Amino acid sequence: MADIKMQPKRTSFAVDFNMFCKADKAGQAKKTLISSMYFTGALIGLLSGGYFYDSIGRKNSAFCGMVMAVTATFIGTFCKSYELFLALRMLQGVGNFLMATGMFIWTMEMLPVQYRNYANGFVMTVWCVGYPVVAAIGYFVTNWNFQFLACSFFIILCGFPIFFLLESPRYYAITGKMEQARASIQKIASMNGININLESIIIAKDIEKSGSDHHRIQSIEQQLKEFIAYPVLTFETLIMMLTWFLTALSYYGFNFGWSKLVPDVHLGYIIAGFSEFVGTMVVVGTVAKIGRRRSLITFLALSVVSFLVSILDVNLGRGWNLESVSSLIGLFFVSAVFSCIYLYTSELAPTSHRGVVFALSSGSARIGSFLGPFVINNLYEMTHKGVPLGVLSFLGLMCIAGMFYLVETNDKEIPNTPAQVKARRAYHTYRF
Repeated sequence: MADIKMQPKRTSFAVDFNMFCKADKAGQAKKTLISSMYFTGALIGLLSGGYFYDSIGRKNSAFCGMVMAVTATFIGTFCKSYELFLALRMLQGVGNFLMATGMFIWTMEMLPVQYRNYANGFVMTVWCVGYPVVAAIGYFVTNWNFQFLACSFFIILCGFPIFFLLESPRYYAITGKMEQARASIQKIASMNGININLESIIIAKDIEKSGSDHHRIQSIEQQLKEFIAYPVLTFETLIMMLTWFLTALSYYGFNFGWSKLVPDVHLGYIIAGFSEFVGTMVVVGTVAKIGRRRSLITFLALSVVSFLVSILDVNLGRGWNLESVSSLIGLFFVSAVFSCIYLYTSELAPTSHRGVVFALSSGSARIGSFLGPFVINNLYEMTHKGVPLGVLSFLGLMCIAGMFYLVETNDKEIPNTPAQVKARRAYHTYRF
């Protein structure tokens, strides 16, 4: 008798916590709550990050987020309780988003303007590469508790270098810590083999040029006062919040709704993942060619066209229709928008408010991520498909209109204070 190859026994938290039966609505609700808790944690991490990024620094906030993410993920190795699992998923959301957003802000502040577009493309590409890594862990590690253990080690591998990074000199300067800013720049120059003698005059000129008040104290109260004193900062932030909201609404709506849109859900996810990767690559070239603002207007407009075309009932055969194809094409443009708004937001917001602007913008995206699956999965069944797709199109047109108000940041230094945000509008035109 031929040897029988024994397959490793796979475990699942869906089985352990009695959530595997699709007919059991309570079990399915418990499964949905797990995802909701992660995004709830993400929202908490972003809103708290708005304070921490601008008070204790980008690096320190990101490192705290890494420690929280590692700890929560590692504890998952021993989790046997559904209630504990929910708490860990929320803490994972807090830690992961606190870490990732803090490091993105740090990266944009540490790079010269000519490299930010390419660095953004690299970051988004790494994001795409994360999907097959997670899939590999799920395939080769058959016990779901040990999957948490494997992920915790992977987070340490990727996140522990944060501990050795220097804090952003821009953060030090805007908080009045001139000696630390000088020391940070000096170390960076030394690491690159450059001899430089800064002295206070260099930083003082930068602060003076930015319109900063020497008596300014970085605090939540001060930031709120400046949002009121500089309406342009508030309006730009609201436009970006709406754009982040729409992007996440459509992005997560499609990614959690392929079962409603395409005949083969697995093929849908494969094409969607490939589209996201290609979209990230396209953004780098497009932004380099026509700038941040024009790229966003273009990708948003093409997304709206895709949404509107998806409303038409045209059968293409073998279970496919115009809606299926157009939705996949639309996700390509949405992914491009997602990649672009990270870069654009980091350059629009001043150093004094970059943390809180990112928190508000990405926090709006978390709300969109909550509602997205409902829009695609539920509204499709409750109303005509033109309703949810029409809502996405209308919001897209609002975002496009808002983009004409924003300034182009291509090849320009990022502002340090709200006064500099106001000053840069002197030469702005509202044309495409």
